[in-house]
Amino acid sequence: MRFDGRVRHDQQDRTGDPLTGLLDQVRRSLRDLDDGMPASYIPELSRVDPDLFGISLCALDGQVYGSGDTTAPFTVQSVSKPFVFALALADRGLEEVLTRVGAEPSGEAFNSIRLEPGTGRPPNPMVNAGAIVTTSLVTGDTPEARFDRILDGLGAFAGRSLTVDEAVYASERATGDRNRALAYLMHNAGSLTGDVEEQLGVYFRQCSVLVTCDDLAVMHATLAAGGVNPVTGTRVVAPRHAQHVLAVMATCGMYDASGQWMLQVGMPAKSGVSGAIGVALPGQFGIGVFSPPLEEKGNSVRGIAACHLLSDQFGLHLMRASVPERRPLPPRSLHPAPLRSLRHRPRDQRAALDAHPDRIRVHVLQGDLDFATAEQTLRAARELAPSVGWFALDLTRVGRIEPVAADLLRALGENLRGRGVRMVLADPDQRQAMARTADEFPDLGRALETCEDALLVDLGLDPDAPVPLAECDLFGRADPHLRDALTDAFDTLRLAEGETVEPPARQLRERIVLWYVESGRLAVCADTAKPVPALRTWSAGPGAALTPADFPARITRRVLAERDSVCRTLTASGLMRLRARVPEAVAFLERAPLEGAETVDRPDAG
Repeated sequence: MRFDGRVRHDQQDRTGDPLTGLLDQVRRSLRDLDDGMPASYIPELSRVDPDLFGISLCALDGQVYGSGDTTAPFTVQSVSKPFVFALALADRGLEEVLTRVGAEPSGEAFNSIRLEPGTGRPPNPMVNAGAIVTTSLVTGDTPEARFDRILDGLGAFAGRSLTVDEAVYASERATGDRNRALAYLMHNAGSLTGDVEEQLGVYFRQCSVLVTCDDLAVMHATLAAGGVNPVTGTRVVAPRHAQHVLAVMATCGMYDASGQWMLQVGMPAKSGVSGAIGVALPGQFGIGVFSPPLEEKGNSVRGIAACHLLSDQFGLHLMRASVPERRPLPPRSLHPAPLRSLRHRPRDQRAALDAHPDRIRVHVLQGDLDFATAEQTLRAARELAPSVGWFALDLTRVGRIEPVAADLLRALGENLRGRGVRMVLADPDQRQAMARTADEFPDLGRALETCEDALLVDLGLDPDAPVPLAECDLFGRADPHLRDALTDAFDTLRLAEGETVEPPARQLRERIVLWYVESGRLAVCADTAKPVPALRTWSAGPGAALTPADFPARITRRVLAERDSVCRTLTASGLMRLRARVPEAVAFLERAPLEGAETVDRPDAG
């Protein structure tokens, strides 16, 4: 079956961890790809189950994600070459290593016999000839000591102790005549020193070290992190050595297919004849893929296809233009207690929200949103308390959203929905980063309003139920005679959905003493030039009111009816008439606090 380059997006994949779900989609889309055969020139490798297929990804915070056969052991083979090159650089330095092995793409197969004329140097450390030389450059007084240094080094990259498959080692040694011929040619040319058979023994044993997909992901994440293992926190090699290794992997890691690989996939990588491919994206993550069937150049068929998909789907090409709009900053997860939407609510609703601050969680993202930041957001979502019912992501301070991050956010939203948590997104640029457009809002205020309304409904309160003026928090303490007199003094203002009232703020302060919402929903917008949805400075539902002290801060431009609304307003002239007819009502109004309104300096979101 030929691979058609498409990923099947089925929602069942997203019922688990979102990033694992995306890896599952890639793996499942390739499970029927049956081209290629396991390596046969090493007899032990030909006996491996060709159906094994695993993909692992290690983020730079040490979290490992996987799909398929990620813990099945296999021999590392040529994927060991970058890491042994790193050890040789650490032991000898770049200048000395380059006197013995080059750093140029060969354009030939991994077992090419071509050496540099005059020096006998192999072209680079990624072909067999170059790897045999770099293995010989690792320090150690004996072959055993040198291999112990290599095994410990590979284990440090993987973050655990590794072992050798002795059967594969014996098979390699028995069938390694071409490598043996390469070694003797280089020994004759002077680029390989010491006993040839001893050097080959270390190299064959190095290729026979057992690893898993998870190990490869961690090892390449260590390179991507500048030489620090993200799982153990241990520095394995210096940043400059990790940088040099990644540069050579980018140009030489896929042998005579390296140019095409860099053109289409665009990430430093190394393949091995066991069916393994390791990938490192600097500053982002490491990937390990394992599938034994190989194509004609000795690279895993499914492994190549998986890396193509990951690069295309997630936009991971190293050369893709990405000018940071804002420097990435760590995301912040905020307790909702200090945050509230822009909505003015009556006293009973405020009390209900204050009593359940743990039900809504706000997560603020900053800078350009890339894989690392999105992965940290997944981690934060996994750690949500069981009581959380709404997870609000604020993208107000986010510049560019990388494709991989957008995919992960969409997957996270579906995953949380399956857990009974609704994820909402606040994005003023409205970049459609969610699978459901109903979950996206132009600002955090609107997003939080939706969460708060849903919470109130859960608590048995209807946030949209009309609250007549006579039943508001303020008038509820007046006797019936005063309440009737106060209610009669208010004018009625009816607004249709989308209708606006745009009196200057000075006139509002002079003419209106109280503004009260009986039903519907109003918003005060800061900019009349912007189309709806415009930037809001205040929002109000039934039972909310404003006093004269609020007008300068809240009502500055236009009042917009977001739904059909009924408002009651007390003007200065109405107040004068009330003072003449029922002076005690005015005295009550002046003494009583307006409990239906919230203070202006409350820390709103928006």
